[in-house]
Amino acid sequence: MPNKKTVATFLLGTVTGGVTALLLAPKSGRELRGDISETAHKVGEKTTHISRQASAAVQSFAKRAAELFADARAAADEDVVDVQTSVNADFVDAIVVTEDESEEAADVV
Repeated sequence: MPNKKTVATFLLGTVTGGVTALLLAPKSGRELRGDISETAHKVGEKTTHISRQASAAVQSFAKRAAELFADARAAADEDVVDVQTSVNADFVDAIVVTEDESEEAADVV
Protein backbone atom coordinates (compact mmCIF):
# COMPACT_ATOMS: atom_id res chain seq x y z
CA MET A 1 0.00 0.00 0.00
CA PRO A 2 1.44 3.40 -0.93
CA ASN A 3 2.39 5.73 1.88
CA LYS A 4 0.90 9.21 2.44
CA LYS A 5 3.82 11.01 0.81
CA THR A 6 3.51 8.96 -2.38
CA VAL A 7 -0.25 9.55 -2.59
CA ALA A 8 0.16 13.29 -1.92
CA THR A 9 2.89 13.54 -4.56
CA PHE A 10 0.74 11.69 -7.09
CA LEU A 11 -2.28 13.95 -6.43
CA LEU A 12 -0.15 17.10 -6.63
CA GLY A 13 1.37 15.93 -9.92
CA THR A 14 -2.06 15.11 -11.32
CA VAL A 15 -3.49 18.50 -10.41
CA THR A 16 -0.40 20.35 -11.66
CA GLY A 17 -0.43 18.46 -14.94
CA GLY A 18 -4.14 19.08 -15.42
CA VAL A 19 -3.90 22.79 -14.72
CA THR A 20 -0.86 23.13 -16.99
CA ALA A 21 -2.65 21.34 -19.83
CA LEU A 22 -5.68 23.59 -19.43
CA LEU A 23 -3.64 26.79 -19.33
CA LEU A 24 -1.62 25.90 -22.41
CA ALA A 25 -4.61 24.80 -24.48
CA PRO A 26 -5.75 27.35 -27.09
CA LYS A 27 -9.21 28.18 -25.69
CA SER A 28 -11.20 31.24 -24.85
CA GLY A 29 -11.34 32.45 -21.24
CA ARG A 30 -14.90 31.19 -20.78
CA GLU A 31 -14.03 27.72 -22.11
CA LEU A 32 -10.85 27.63 -20.02
CA ARG A 33 -12.72 28.57 -16.83
CA GLY A 34 -15.33 25.91 -17.60
CA ASP A 35 -12.64 23.29 -18.13
CA ILE A 36 -10.89 24.30 -14.90
CA SER A 37 -14.17 24.13 -13.02
CA GLU A 38 -15.00 20.72 -14.48
CA THR A 39 -11.52 19.36 -13.71
CA ALA A 40 -11.66 20.73 -10.15
CA HIS A 41 -15.03 19.05 -9.69
CA LYS A 42 -13.68 15.72 -10.97
CA VAL A 43 -10.63 15.95 -8.70
CA GLY A 44 -12.93 16.70 -5.77
CA GLU A 45 -15.09 13.67 -6.57
CA LYS A 46 -12.05 11.40 -6.90
CA THR A 47 -10.60 12.72 -3.65
CA THR A 48 -13.89 12.08 -1.87
CA HIS A 49 -14.05 8.58 -3.34
CA ILE A 50 -10.48 7.76 -2.30
CA SER A 51 -11.12 9.22 1.14
CA ARG A 52 -14.19 7.01 1.61
CA GLN A 53 -12.26 3.94 0.47
CA ALA A 54 -9.43 4.73 2.88
CA SER A 55 -11.90 5.30 5.70
CA ALA A 56 -13.60 1.97 5.02
CA ALA A 57 -10.24 0.20 4.93
CA VAL A 58 -9.18 1.77 8.23
CA GLN A 59 -12.49 0.85 9.86
CA SER A 60 -12.20 -2.71 8.59
CA PHE A 61 -8.64 -2.94 9.89
CA ALA A 62 -9.64 -1.53 13.28
CA LYS A 63 -12.54 -3.97 13.57
CA ARG A 64 -10.30 -6.93 12.69
CA ALA A 65 -7.61 -5.77 15.11
CA ALA A 66 -10.20 -5.49 17.89
CA GLU A 67 -11.45 -9.02 17.11
CA LEU A 68 -7.91 -10.41 17.19
CA PHE A 69 -7.21 -8.61 20.46
CA ALA A 70 -10.40 -10.00 22.00
CA ASP A 71 -9.49 -13.52 20.84
CA ALA A 72 -5.97 -13.17 22.25
CA ARG A 73 -7.31 -11.87 25.54
CA ALA A 74 -9.81 -14.74 25.81
CA ALA A 75 -7.04 -17.25 25.12
CA ALA A 76 -4.82 -15.60 27.74
CA ASP A 77 -7.68 -15.66 30.27
CA GLU A 78 -8.14 -19.39 29.62
CA ASP A 79 -4.41 -19.95 30.15
CA VAL A 80 -4.54 -18.02 33.43
CA VAL A 81 -7.43 -20.17 34.65
CA ASP A 82 -5.54 -23.33 33.64
CA VAL A 83 -2.43 -22.19 35.53
CA GLN A 84 -4.46 -21.25 38.60
CA THR A 85 -6.19 -24.64 38.57
CA SER A 86 -2.85 -26.43 38.23
CA VAL A 87 -1.24 -24.41 41.02
CA ASN A 88 -4.22 -25.00 43.29
CA ALA A 89 -4.11 -28.74 42.59
CA ASP A 90 -0.35 -28.85 43.27
CA PHE A 91 -0.89 -26.89 46.50
CA VAL A 92 -3.58 -29.31 47.66
CA ASP A 93 -1.32 -32.26 46.81
CA ALA A 94 1.51 -30.67 48.80
CA ILE A 95 -0.76 -30.22 51.83
CA VAL A 96 -1.92 -33.83 51.64
CA VAL A 97 1.67 -35.09 51.39
CA THR A 98 2.68 -32.90 54.34
CA GLU A 99 -0.23 -34.18 56.41
CA ASP A 100 0.65 -37.78 55.52
CA GLU A 101 4.27 -37.19 56.50
CA SER A 102 3.17 -35.61 59.78
CA GLU A 103 0.99 -38.64 60.57
CA GLU A 104 3.86 -41.01 59.78
CA ALA A 105 6.20 -39.02 62.02
CA ALA A 106 3.64 -39.12 64.83
CA ASP A 107 3.27 -42.89 64.43
CA VAL A 108 7.04 -43.34 64.69
CA VAL A 109 7.26 -41.37 67.94
